[in-house]
Amino acid sequence: MRFDEKLILAKLESTYAEDSTPAGVNAVLGKDVEITPIEAEALERGIIKPYLGADEKLVFGEHVLLSFKVEAQGSGSLGVAPGCGSLLRAAGFAEIIVDATSVEYSLAPSTLESATFYYYQGTTLHAMNGARAAVKFSMEKGIPYLEFNVIGLYVDPATVAVPTPDFSVWQKPTLTGKGRTSNFALMGYAAEPYKLMLDVGQTVKYSQTLVSEKIELNDRDAKGSVTIENPLLAQHDYFADVKNSTKGALTITHGNVGGLILKVDCPNVQLSAPKYSDQEKTTGLDLELTLIPTTAGNDEIKFTFT
Repeated sequence: MRFDEKLILAKLESTYAEDSTPAGVNAVLGKDVEITPIEAEALERGIIKPYLGADEKLVFGEHVLLSFKVEAQGSGSLGVAPGCGSLLRAAGFAEIIVDATSVEYSLAPSTLESATFYYYQGTTLHAMNGARAAVKFSMEKGIPYLEFNVIGLYVDPATVAVPTPDFSVWQKPTLTGKGRTSNFALMGYAAEPYKLMLDVGQTVKYSQTLVSEKIELNDRDAKGSVTIENPLLAQHDYFADVKNSTKGALTITHGNVGGLILKVDCPNVQLSAPKYSDQEKTTGLDLELTLIPTTAGNDEIKFTFT
């Protein structure tokens, strides 16, 4: 079995924790993949014995951890969900499709979805039912990424025939840069960003009662960080924003071809912990971000593919 022979499939479930049977068309074009095939608790029996030695441990609460990155890129067709669409839905986002126009992912207020993941290491299949995920978005010089940390219910591994993956919905990524990344604004000022990281901050965990088990997504604490070229105070005073606990919007658009454009909106950001950084001998300003819901709720971050 070669270590690099890996494949991930993911398909949303109609009924929670019932295997949705992902196929080749549900292939995930991922990278930096890591799996913990069994994450569990180990309970020592603690029984007495007339000799020295370790106690037997009983394993229970088995579940699976899977992490990977995907390129943050549209499907190439207006109003057609991107390859990462089902992954975002398993991370607590609701999908809104406007035919031939856009696909929007906003934080779901309720009725959270789940997915079945199939992970193949060679011909060994590790299935994960009832899976949910936490997600981060990052942009630096190069390719923007979405990073998913998935937790799913354990299924015994099996030796299987590996399906042929269909990656056709996954388009070649658009690189950052002039003419391709645009419309960045932070607190109403068109700053020049070097890098941006947004962590949606979902709390995803395995939960077990005496008679059931499930993966819960039951909290969220969205945050992030940004590095911009330090503006003159006369242009914008971010230190005053920090001091005065000012809140404002962050937005950025990436891509310049219809079907391959991603717009990220955070309407209510608070800044903290400013510090200078060396950006190849240019002064950068690093800022921590807290993404706060507006009074409408469930709107800390939105992804729109157009």
